[in-house]
Amino acid sequence: MQKIIAISLIRIALFGSPLLMLSCNEGKGEGNKIVETSEPESHLISLTAEQMKANDFHTGSLTEKEFHQSIKANGMLDVPPENRMAISAYFGGYIKELKLLPGQKVQKGQDLLQLENPEFIQIQLEFLEAKGELRYLESDYKRQGELYKTNVASEKKFLKSEADYKVMKARYEALSKKLLLMGILPDQLEDESITSTLSLKAPMSGYITEISAEKGMYLSPSDIAMSLVNTNHLHLELNIFEKDAWKVKVGQEVVFYLQDNPSQSYLGKVHLVGKSVSEADRIVRVHVHIEEEETMANLVPGMYAEASVRTEAVPGMALPETAVVKIGDDYKVLLQTNTADGKRSFAPKMVKAGNREEGMVQIVNAGDFAKGSVFLTKGAFNLITE
Repeated sequence: MQKIIAISLIRIALFGSPLLMLSCNEGKGEGNKIVETSEPESHLISLTAEQMKANDFHTGSLTEKEFHQSIKANGMLDVPPENRMAISAYFGGYIKELKLLPGQKVQKGQDLLQLENPEFIQIQLEFLEAKGELRYLESDYKRQGELYKTNVASEKKFLKSEADYKVMKARYEALSKKLLLMGILPDQLEDESITSTLSLKAPMSGYITEISAEKGMYLSPSDIAMSLVNTNHLHLELNIFEKDAWKVKVGQEVVFYLQDNPSQSYLGKVHLVGKSVSEADRIVRVHVHIEEEETMANLVPGMYAEASVRTEAVPGMALPETAVVKIGDDYKVLLQTNTADGKRSFAPKMVKAGNREEGMVQIVNAGDFAKGSVFLTKGAFNLITE
């Protein structure tokens, strides 16, 4: 005799259909073959066609799918060394103007801060003096050369004019280089344009990550005023243990997520595999390029990430993730056992879950179920409670 117990699976308001039926089946079911597993006999869950439709429940069978073996690793988002810069000044001075904030974006050539120092005036003055003196000495050198060729001037005078000219030319070139380091174009410097201030400009486009200076302080050439980072080549640096390093190859797909936001995943590909093993922790560095640049808006250098490197593909039998429910440390599915009287009966069965990929779960013990077995592939989460 079959004992029928009527229960509500979730809530009547959710289903909007006749109550589902649980039954303790003491006889033999009809329809799909029931395969014994390690799961003990439990109450069967009976669903009518109306209930299946009203709650959008679906059934399906095990399907064959290739699952990539994965290597778990952690790492950090980073940029190449040339994309990081510590900003300092070639010439010391007092900071007259500083209006930037950490996190602010700057363009190459943009003013970062303004320095003031009376010594800047002296350098410009020396350059203008050298420029005028060089013009005179060059003229005299050429004149003495012509006179020397016609034996009108002595060799001594010619050599003296040549030496004076070359010394002044070297001084002029040195002062020109100083002006360029100060951000002043030598060809455009005139008497009326001499200034006691100079602007420190951004050597590249990027974001201000740190500001160590403040208005009014003296900034010496050895001081770092601020740090700048360009995120155009943001990438992931993974730490792969020595025992797994041989499995990692260039071009393999990488799926990673931030430790503080595991719900958002990102895709990448292995670009470089390190050729040395660190002595301290026996790891190999792996350089990963991030594939979808449009998803990188919230990624910044220094963030920690967890990743899976997909290596070789192995075939397996799988069910949709919506068919497999985790209860504690166990995984269960609902196996269809009977289709009599317009109803479908399902029995909870224990499974061993393997890899997960593209919404599918590998069923390691798929051999425990008969070929063609039918499972509840959508809705199991609402029905399996223990």
